Amino acid sequence: MTKLINIRTQQAAFHPSATQFTLHLGLQLFGFWRQSRNRKQSIFCISNVSDQVTDLPINELNLVISEHWVDLLSGTKIEDITKTIQLQPYQTVWISNKA
Repeated sequence: MTKLINIRTQQAAFHPSATQFTLHLGLQLFGFWRQSRNRKQSIFCISNVSDQVTDLPINELNLVISEHWVDLLSGTKIEDITKTIQLQPYQTVWISNKA
């Protein structure tokens, strides 16, 4: 829990006044997009809220192709935004363009 709090406090997109929109990703995924007040950082927070492995089509997030994307929680780089990410039951990812 401490690791999550430390990661979160370092992200401008998690500022209380940052823009936030809920994403529509189906019944098994819950997600929202946050953007920092200066619009330089985006974070897509997606959770698999089911007990089944679920695919997240990354292209549904409309990531900017010229940016470098990474999951802040695992450190995994998103190399190809046309692929899918397989989320384990109850797994969460925080996909950001600023690590």
